[in-house]
Amino acid sequence: MSIEGARLAGRYRITGRLGAGGHGTVYAAHDQRLNRLVAVKLLIDDPDPELLARFQREAEILAMIRHPNVVAIFDIGRHDDGSAFVVMEHLAGPDLAHLQFEAGSLNATQTLRYAVPVADALVCLHEHPTPVIHRDLKPQNLVLDGDGTVKICDFGISAVPEAMLTRLTRPGMVLGTAAYMSPEQWRGDDPDRATDIYSLGAVLYALLAGGPPLKMEGGPATCARRVNNDAPEPIVVRSPAVPPELAELIHGMLAKSPAARPTARTVRDTLHALATAAPVRPTESATDSALRVGDLLLGEHRYVEADRHFTDLAHRLRDVDDADPSARIAAEFGRVRSRFGLGEEAVAAFRLVRLVARAQAALGDDHPLVREIRAYLDTRSR
Repeated sequence: MSIEGARLAGRYRITGRLGAGGHGTVYAAHDQRLNRLVAVKLLIDDPDPELLARFQREAEILAMIRHPNVVAIFDIGRHDDGSAFVVMEHLAGPDLAHLQFEAGSLNATQTLRYAVPVADALVCLHEHPTPVIHRDLKPQNLVLDGDGTVKICDFGISAVPEAMLTRLTRPGMVLGTAAYMSPEQWRGDDPDRATDIYSLGAVLYALLAGGPPLKMEGGPATCARRVNNDAPEPIVVRSPAVPPELAELIHGMLAKSPAARPTARTVRDTLHALATAAPVRPTESATDSALRVGDLLLGEHRYVEADRHFTDLAHRLRDVDDADPSARIAAEFGRVRSRFGLGEEAVAAFRLVRLVARAQAALGDDHPLVREIRAYLDTRSR
């Protein structure tokens, strides 16, 4: 039965469907009492009285949260058919999943623009007198309002552990979104603040790398083993332009052990420092690290990824006026070797000959890199 046009609690007239959450459907509605647009989440399942009481108590706690980056909860009630609903502020969107999908990936500046306020909101949630753990942070639950402010949404499976309240859950249930769930969530352990830190780390990884840290293929048991045992690919392999400090923070947030992850406050402060720091050109150590990553990819015969990696590095170094010329030559040398690996012999050979001449002019005949490139040319000429 369609609910469009219905009035909830004699006040909220449903005007359209916005989407579905973990336990219900979200609708746009007109608050006829205050003459404003709101969002109403109507629960799909009619919970038993005990769980409904928990749901209402958690809604009351969330309503006490006052933070510009947490969706505001206005009201809670029951529809005529007995279904529970919660009324929230209406957000124009899009969500960060849509932004990432449209762009492929976001750069560090764009990602930090959203990461800092989200981390600040987590500080508010985790350090509230009655702490709240979201448990389902993902790009789809980070939504922009009409001013472009990002807000954490959908507290449908949130937990309030100190109040012994977990909305619509049973002990041992595995809840969350697979690609962003922490190892302890996959094990069915009790939620903790560190759970949100892992999920936010996975979100930042996905925004920067164009996809989550681990592929969720196969059944639940396979996914659980992968999350608990497999290390994510270094983010600089998938997105070489990520600053080393940001990469280090993200991988720290993705630690398998909850105790090894930073707190929300530490994450917020580190992200804020990165976002407000003056842009810095790639350092020698960072460039050397990027070159080593490319060599590693070549050594593993991952030529497509190596070509993309060296091309990105070459473009970044080209934009730095005083970049080390040997680093620029090394990046181009990596591109040439990648092309040979891809079987593009003619194009690669032409580029290699030109690169030898360019390297000799820039670095001199006796430079170690020039000798290495000439030796590679000799090998290819045989």
